Amino acid sequence: MIPTIDTDDVLLNALMTNSPDFIFVKDRQSRFVSINKPQTELLLGLHDPKEVIGKTDFDLFPGKENDSQRFFEEEQHIMETGQPVVHREWMVPNIKTGRNIWVSESKFPLRDKSGQIIGLMGFSRDITALKEAELQRDKLTRELQAIIDVAAMVSAILDPQVLAGRIVEGVHERFGFHYVGLFMVSQRGSLTERAGEYAYLRAGSGVTGQELLKRNQKLKAGGDSVVGQCIQSGRPSHVSDVRKSDLQSSNPLLPEIRSEVALPLASRQGTIGALLIQSIHESIFAERDIFLLTVLAGQLASALENAFLYQQIDVELEQMKAVMKSYVRAGWDNYLGKGNK
Repeated sequence: MIPTIDTDDVLLNALMTNSPDFIFVKDRQSRFVSINKPQTELLLGLHDPKEVIGKTDFDLFPGKENDSQRFFEEEQHIMETGQPVVHREWMVPNIKTGRNIWVSESKFPLRDKSGQIIGLMGFSRDITALKEAELQRDKLTRELQAIIDVAAMVSAILDPQVLAGRIVEGVHERFGFHYVGLFMVSQRGSLTERAGEYAYLRAGSGVTGQELLKRNQKLKAGGDSVVGQCIQSGRPSHVSDVRKSDLQSSNPLLPEIRSEVALPLASRQGTIGALLIQSIHESIFAERDIFLLTVLAGQLASALENAFLYQQIDVELEQMKAVMKSYVRAGWDNYLGKGNK
């Protein structure tokens, strides 16, 4: 006699026992009749799958009646219509780690041998790594487009002060940072400070930026701020959490700032200033973000250098015109004076 094997039962048991995915089976009343260990531990926070059998989401998630009701209505709809939910992506809490994970979820109706729907089976797969890579790719695309937009926005501006304002405005709007400020190193000395000793705010975003401009905000090169350190080193200076840093936050009017980065505005003559970017979120500036922002800062520095050069040429041209005009006037005066003798 050839032994018989209930292949359906064997396959289901193998799947529930060996699969790393999250799997459950529910009856027509949305009660759990089977569940595997990953679903039990990671998504429900329990140790023994037997603790779940016979319970509903209302039993397992007290205080989350709205979510449980939504799941119940969806599952009842699947079993009434026979229409599955396939590869739905969403975030769920991982009870074991306390962090949210991305899962791809599918729910299928289960039928008996006569074709009647007797329940449903749910599959969820952890796609966190894949989703994070996708989100990072999308973020990179947006950042590169923002760099292109800002560079195009400022490329034709030849007034340095107008250019500084547009740079701050463009970075603030395109990237969505909480505060952006542009500092330029002083090129002229005075009785109280040396040339290059301080960097002065030349443009700032929002009401705070306008107030700091009125106060003539300045930061010492090499001082205890990310701007000061950036200008001294010629490299980006970054703080993940200003509350835990020895460096002083550059913006006393924004106490909610949590992280900041200063990017060097480097020209052929050296570091001519710094672009300060601040956020209300901790650790928001990843290494890749700082690299991209540094590339943008280099483009902005070139635009500023060109604007200053154009301004200098324009001033020299006006001076030359004035000198030529005085020569012409003197020549006519001499000519007319000789003609009257």
